[in-house]
Amino acid sequence: MLSLSDGQQFVVPAGVLADTGAGRMGVVLAPELLGRLQHEHAVTSLADWALDALARGRRTRRELELRLRRREGTPGQVQEALARLDAAGLLNDESVAQAEAASRLRRGEAPARIQQRLRRKGVAAPQVQEAMASAMHDDAFDEEAACRAAAEKRARSLDATDPVAARRKLQGFLLRRGFAAGIAARVARSVLESRRAE
Repeated sequence: MLSLSDGQQFVVPAGVLADTGAGRMGVVLAPELLGRLQHEHAVTSLADWALDALARGRRTRRELELRLRRREGTPGQVQEALARLDAAGLLNDESVAQAEAASRLRRGEAPARIQQRLRRKGVAAPQVQEAMASAMHDDAFDEEAACRAAAEKRARSLDATDPVAARRKLQGFLLRRGFAAGIAARVARSVLESRRAE
């Protein structure tokens, strides 16, 4: 941290202090040098904030960019902060996509819904496809089996006295979870028929 005689304090990379000579005692800072220190301090603060966000959970570059834009930095400072994290190997949309896809598949979400979420997070389409294929292969994912598990769990809370309404509600639930329409219809019908037969 660099402290000036007027009370201003800057947190900047050591290389900036060496480049500018601002770390020496008694140096009078020219306005352009002071401006550079202010800029570097802002970029460092944004990068530190983004690093804290990464420590709390997986984030894509796009998610971090949107969050940093809400802070008090310029678009250029935001890009510099992200570039620092990228250079340090801390930004990797591909690994975020793979971890997110695997986690959500295990929780019973449908591939279509997961793909939509990943695209909203700013993951590029080829990376989304690769992450989904990898997660589905690794977990031997079966969409119909996952749909059936979700339907059976949900069917327990449906009113069995009105089978038409129950099927409509269950099918709507499955569609909102992202399961394909044909699978959702077939599974909803099958699960509710099994429950009535019990």
